[in-house]
Amino acid sequence: MRYLARYLANSLCSFLIVASVLGLTLVCPPAAKGIPPLARKYGLPCSACHEAWPKLNSFGQSFRDNGYQLNNERDAPIYQNPSYVPIGMRTFASWHFESSNHVVHEVTPGDPASGLTGSVVHTSGFDISGVDILTAGTLAKNISFLLVPSIDTDGTIGLESIWARLDNVLGSRWVNVKLGKMELDLPLSEKRMLTLSDVGGEYQLYDFTPAGDTNEFSFGENQVGIELMGHSRDSHTRYAVSLLSSTNGAPGFASGRSYDGYLHVSQAFLLPKLGLQRVGAYGYLGEAPTSFLTNGGAAIPGTGRQAKSFYRAGAYASAYVGKLDVTGGFQHSQDSAYFGSGAASPVGEGFTGPGVLPPGACYAIGQEGRGRPV
Repeated sequence: MRYLARYLANSLCSFLIVASVLGLTLVCPPAAKGIPPLARKYGLPCSACHEAWPKLNSFGQSFRDNGYQLNNERDAPIYQNPSYVPIGMRTFASWHFESSNHVVHEVTPGDPASGLTGSVVHTSGFDISGVDILTAGTLAKNISFLLVPSIDTDGTIGLESIWARLDNVLGSRWVNVKLGKMELDLPLSEKRMLTLSDVGGEYQLYDFTPAGDTNEFSFGENQVGIELMGHSRDSHTRYAVSLLSSTNGAPGFASGRSYDGYLHVSQAFLLPKLGLQRVGAYGYLGEAPTSFLTNGGAAIPGTGRQAKSFYRAGAYASAYVGKLDVTGGFQHSQDSAYFGSGAASPVGEGFTGPGVLPPGACYAIGQEGRGRPV
């Protein structure tokens, strides 16, 4: 009986610990990009950088722009508390309910001849997320880094983000150089999801693709390349320009060897009794191949040819009225007609694809959901 009582007590203790961990992950939104080791390093609460989860306040934006540095004597890694490893892990278990309207499906399941209709689909249940392992900080003064390995729910292991950054090059805050796989300097971060669900967490403005478009680019994906970024002392004035591989964040050169460009500029200003207001504009100009060299009829990775262009351009404003924050944006997109039609561009020697656009082929335009004739 004594051993049974001890076993039950240990089991109850283990259950309470697991329940407490799950409870914390449910109460504290886990998808925020905050790095707890940074708060511990500087002895600051999360609210020092976040005005309300998950948005950064003005100080938090400046801290991030400075490469996770306060620009004081505690920035060097020697001041890191050696009693713990500066790593955070993020995961959660949850129950959620999803409702999707206008789900297009066959009138009679399995019978395409029955035609299509639309319905509202409800789903609910218990779910788990994958695991992100986050570590960030400084390797030395003015040398910062971020590393985020991730494990998906199906066991797939990948690198969500990995980069190193030279801060305040030549003593200027207007010159900061980052190299690696990184989130673009966007008006709103898609990595700071506002829900515990993986359904609806993407920003449609960033991830929208016209029906039939084969271009896979998405602002929501971390991209691989180099970034030059600069900012004023209080980060009210900011710019970022990037040169990226045309792979939508995928490693290697499966698509070929073309490059994309990205630019983001913004300006913030204080209005009495209202708060900090910010306006900005951003643009992305990229290319994607429309044909590949082949061997045995199969495309050879890295031999993308006859690249066609696309662009995304947008403007936004973030306005404060006291504690109320209202953000609005507009984005215009255009893809080459070759992406929407599935036709390759004109065929040359050693290339594949029909090379002929069908009659009435149009550029894919994301603004109004219509096309413009070629």
